[in-house]
Amino acid sequence: MSERKEKVMSSLKDRCLNSDTIKTYNIREDDDGVVSYIYANGKEKKRTPDKRFLWPDGKGEGLFGQNIFPSGGKVVCVTEGEYDACAAYQMLGTKVPCVSLRNGAGSALKNCQESFEWLDSFSSVVIAFDADEPGQKATEEVAALFGPKAKVVKHSNGFKDANDYLMNQSSAKFVSAFMGAETYRPEGIVSVSDVKERLLAPQKPGIPWCFDSLTQLTHGRREGELYGFGAGVGVGKTDVFTQSIAYDIGILNEPVGVIYLEQPVTETVSRVAGKLDGKLYHIPGSSSYTREEFVDSVERLEATGKLWLFEHFGSKEWDIIKAKIRYMKKALGIRMIYLDHLTALTADAEDERRSLDKLMADMASLAQAEGLVMHFISHLSTPADGKSHEEGARVRERDFTGSRSIARWSHYMFGLERDKQAEDPVVRSTTTFRVLKDRYTGQATGEVFFLRYDAASGRLFESSKPAEEVL
Repeated sequence: MSERKEKVMSSLKDRCLNSDTIKTYNIREDDDGVVSYIYANGKEKKRTPDKRFLWPDGKGEGLFGQNIFPSGGKVVCVTEGEYDACAAYQMLGTKVPCVSLRNGAGSALKNCQESFEWLDSFSSVVIAFDADEPGQKATEEVAALFGPKAKVVKHSNGFKDANDYLMNQSSAKFVSAFMGAETYRPEGIVSVSDVKERLLAPQKPGIPWCFDSLTQLTHGRREGELYGFGAGVGVGKTDVFTQSIAYDIGILNEPVGVIYLEQPVTETVSRVAGKLDGKLYHIPGSSSYTREEFVDSVERLEATGKLWLFEHFGSKEWDIIKAKIRYMKKALGIRMIYLDHLTALTADAEDERRSLDKLMADMASLAQAEGLVMHFISHLSTPADGKSHEEGARVRERDFTGSRSIARWSHYMFGLERDKQAEDPVVRSTTTFRVLKDRYTGQATGEVFFLRYDAASGRLFESSKPAEEVL
């Protein structure tokens, strides 16, 4: 049997590559149609007619074309495939060294690291990988390797790689894209020019709260922010949450995601419906409503499609809850999230404080990434001396369980204070709402207003401060 002969191809008409380009890159073809791409030290990568790639003489060395061009110079172009390198070289008038990866986008970083010294000898490294997702991921990785020296080709709409331009007789568009390659800048690094349009856009008012005083103090609520509430046991923090939920649904027409870890979902729905109607639906046998009124209220709330709850069945792991919150935003369009309570998520952790710190950082990142308005409740530590929080003790930042983590990541922290044991019924039903932290302006920190509970309607209303002598 005679030995197969290999020769330099005269051209690659189907790829629109001319004979000079093929000769420069020394692309060969044997009698069986197997194409060979010659790498450094004579290593060959073979492409069979059925589009399989082989390295019969061992692993390739360097980038394709690297052995053709001397190191140094103004610019080098790196493409994803061999034909792309040939096409770029041809379209750029054979004036720019053009090389390609050995094994496509998946090997991009490793290939360029191995050839780093040669590539880094050029003043600019222009990256012209494919326009698909793997190509763009590889672009980010390789561009980060060369930093400010890297420039990235943004392909014109419809073109997927360098050879695609050539095959569609659009060399001028590739040259334009190459000349206009932008200096690499890591994602997230912006200039004033990048944010100018957003900066000068008319400011939007924040989302209002159910209490006017709180809206005025905080300038409303904003997406991406965390709002922490702390109070003693039974002081009324969940009740404040429930009234806020009802306001978001009934007045703002906002869908709401509710994660109450210590209250059955049926009770939560009853309480929200009650807040909307001013009825005590959660109290069985209450004279404030009839069965027909309760059924009608539930059906009206159901018809809004705005209230969504997580029935946890005892599962209180943050990763699970985070996935539910992400689903609420992505699938249900919910940005208003209410979590009661934070402390339950770290109660079983070996290192509760470290676990809480990680959770708070993760929650802040989630709120920013998804554009959430995140409300959460935290338990309080027992005061070292003096009266308890259940007897009206003032709430401070340090009283929050895991206070450092919460204070570090929260945009606002609020304390609710009420003396449940007061003899005077007005004092007993009055809550001091205290702003403990205001990251937005700092001006609301230390401000207070007062809420009075109306037993007939089950609602909270803003009120004046009870007489000093009673407090």
